[in-house]
Amino acid sequence: MKKRVIRDPRVPETGGPFNLCVTYNGMVYVSGLPPFQEDFCEGLRAARENGQPLPKYQRKSIEEETEIVMNHMKWLLESAGSSLEHLLKVVVWLRDQSDQARFDKVYRSYFTDTERLPTRTRMQAGGTPFDCALEIDAIGYIPQDSSQEDMQP
Repeated sequence: MKKRVIRDPRVPETGGPFNLCVTYNGMVYVSGLPPFQEDFCEGLRAARENGQPLPKYQRKSIEEETEIVMNHMKWLLESAGSSLEHLLKVVVWLRDQSDQARFDKVYRSYFTDTERLPTRTRMQAGGTPFDCALEIDAIGYIPQDSSQEDMQP
C-alpha cells in the first residue's frame, strides 16, 4: 500500500513544507492543524511565494478557534474514508492552559460518547503558529468495513 495525500477543498493549506493529512496502510495521520481560514492562508501562500513578510494572524476566541480546527480535522478524516470516531491519538497544543475548560467543552461536542474519545495529550505550547490559541495533530485509522461496528464491549 502506498502513501496517499488527502486534501479537502474546505481545509485551506498554508503553503508550508508539509501535507495536512496522509494515509498509509489503513492509518490516517493529520498534521498539526492551526485555526487558519482561507483568507489568512491565501496571504501566507502569497507571502511565501513572493518572499514577503508573513501576514499577522488575528486571534479569535478559543471556542471559535477550536471549532475551526475540529471541523478541518473532521473534513480531512472524512476525505480519507475515516471519521473523528476512528481517531486513536490526539495531541493538543494550547497557547494558554487556562483555556482548557472552554476548549474541552467544544472538543467533547465533536464525539458522540466518551467511549469514542481517542487517547489525548494536552500541553501548553511554548509558542503556537502566529500566536493562535491552539494546534491539534492526530492519528487514526480507516475502518475496513464501515458497516461493522469497530467498538466491541
